[in-house]
Amino acid sequence: MRELGLRSCLRLMLAGAGLMVLLAACGPAAPIDRTAEIRRTCAQCHPEMVERFSTGVVHAPIAEKRCESCHLPHGLVPIVLMRQPVPVVCMNCHDDFKDFETATVTHEPVAEGSCQSCHDPHNSENDNLLVTAADELCFECHDNSSFTRTTVHSPLEAGCSSCHVPHMADHQGLLTMQADTLCASCHATDDAGFISAHSDYPVTGRCVDCHAQHSSTDAGLLREVVHDPVRGGDCNSCHQLDGQAILTPEVEGGLCVMCHYDVPEMAQHAPVMMGDCQACHNEHASEYDGMLNQPPTTVCLSCHDQNERDRGTRSVHDPVAKGACMDCHQGHASESQALLKNDSPALCFDCHDRGTYADTANPHMPSENGMCLDCHASHKSEQGNLLVEREANLCFTCHRQTRSEMGLFSQHRPFAQGQCSGCHAPHGGEHDGLLVQTATGGAICFSCHGDLELQTSEETAHMPFADGDCLLCHGPHGTDQAGLIKGQPGQVCLDCHGNVEDEISTATFSHEPVAEKDCAACHSGHGTPHDGYLKRGQPALCLGCHGEVAQYWRDGAMHQPAAQDCSICHAAHGSDFKAMTVSSVGELCASCHDQGTPRFAAAHEGIIPGADSCVSCHDPHGGQEQDLLYPVRHQPFTPNNCIACHEGSTQ
Repeated sequence: MRELGLRSCLRLMLAGAGLMVLLAACGPAAPIDRTAEIRRTCAQCHPEMVERFSTGVVHAPIAEKRCESCHLPHGLVPIVLMRQPVPVVCMNCHDDFKDFETATVTHEPVAEGSCQSCHDPHNSENDNLLVTAADELCFECHDNSSFTRTTVHSPLEAGCSSCHVPHMADHQGLLTMQADTLCASCHATDDAGFISAHSDYPVTGRCVDCHAQHSSTDAGLLREVVHDPVRGGDCNSCHQLDGQAILTPEVEGGLCVMCHYDVPEMAQHAPVMMGDCQACHNEHASEYDGMLNQPPTTVCLSCHDQNERDRGTRSVHDPVAKGACMDCHQGHASESQALLKNDSPALCFDCHDRGTYADTANPHMPSENGMCLDCHASHKSEQGNLLVEREANLCFTCHRQTRSEMGLFSQHRPFAQGQCSGCHAPHGGEHDGLLVQTATGGAICFSCHGDLELQTSEETAHMPFADGDCLLCHGPHGTDQAGLIKGQPGQVCLDCHGNVEDEISTATFSHEPVAEKDCAACHSGHGTPHDGYLKRGQPALCLGCHGEVAQYWRDGAMHQPAAQDCSICHAAHGSDFKAMTVSSVGELCASCHDQGTPRFAAAHEGIIPGADSCVSCHDPHGGQEQDLLYPVRHQPFTPNNCIACHEGSTQ
């Protein structure tokens, strides 16, 4: 079950107590027979668990076989349930933890209510049910490098608990008593040897100003970085004795400048200007370079609060992440703003190769001019790559014309998502348009649309597509046409296929998709295995719209040219003849059917049909019978009695 923080835990317990009071106020309740609730105990059903938890140090409820103190009986459902969440269930017995809010310092796992970080709830081979031996457990969280240097403080041999308490304390560092009092409990400050070691100065406190608490590379447990006067025992260089009082004389500009007078007189760090050296430095000894009084980042952040900037942080400058403020800043003074070691971009190029970010074949103007901070935050950012704002908005501050394409109907996905760097190198590169790859051969397009690249090698690929000239037809950002087509789809096609434009502009009749310039209704822009880049073969393509012409093909007779290829008789784009035939109906029929044969004359009762009259009797696509005559016929015509109406005859 999820663990709760102690504050939440206390609130939960108080709420429970309030509920009990409310129930009691409602009147006396019948006594509850607790024995009836649990017919069999956990231990009776799970003897193997009893045996498993019976070795070493055993938690009292386990030793007494009172599993129900912490767990709910599960009945038929084999699941382990806690009566209350950790640490509420623990505090039912360990009520001394309820006072943690009044403690000065609380151990982090305790504050988080994470009892099981250190303790096993059932049994352990270690005292106090610790999950690991006490000497090893602390080092699972605390780096042991500062505990294992050449000279080790002797109390460490007795373990951390010789000086620290594990849960909560009234003293900083979870110490068992105030720091100087704790040191004096072992080190007699009035001992002659002690006084001599401190240059006869009456030192009685502030021990950790000079000494490391745990271990040191120095035989006297001095900290790793020691002020020269301290190392030489020359306390008088900074202090004076007045009886038992240690005085520090006041000096104009600060005591430190008596020796450290080399601070340049330029833009100075505020503590330097005020002579407040101890805001950042220890005066005696330190664990950190430069005798800083805290880790470098902690020193800086004690004044330069980053909490507001941490909210929503998505990217962090590497020196900031490492706490290496001094990689970019001077500690005391600088000729550059913000105490930088150098101005941008020179400072940036100390780490970031100028050849990659500025001196490229096609550099981005801000990069070329060293305007790094126009786009990037120096410390942290809510955006990726330390950008000062969302990538697209940042680009649009300069590329305003491109911004207008955001409202168009069809959007390239990276553009719509504001991922300009998906296609463009933000600093510059080797390719035109700051593209991350060349547009030649469609390389950059095929980096995402790899499935299309496979089709470019096919013999039936449309020429621009086969050449990878994607931008001839498509817009890179957005357009008002589907498929990112640059303009009216048909016009894009006609820009290359001018002969077709001439053909349809002079035709009396136009194919409806052609009239609407909807070339994609029939053709694929990339290519297909069919002639003319048709989406489907003939006659299947035409039947998609003109399905009625095949109404008799299954249960009747089909006209062979119609079933073979519609373009035998019909023009695809435009024609001067009705029904978009390639010539007049009479000429078209006569190209296959010789009207001068006896067979033709006999079939027409010796009457010579008029010009273009074939389709007045015959369906040009198919019919119920082989003669392809229309199914509804004039009565005299039905018994072939043409003479009843027509006088002309060749007989």
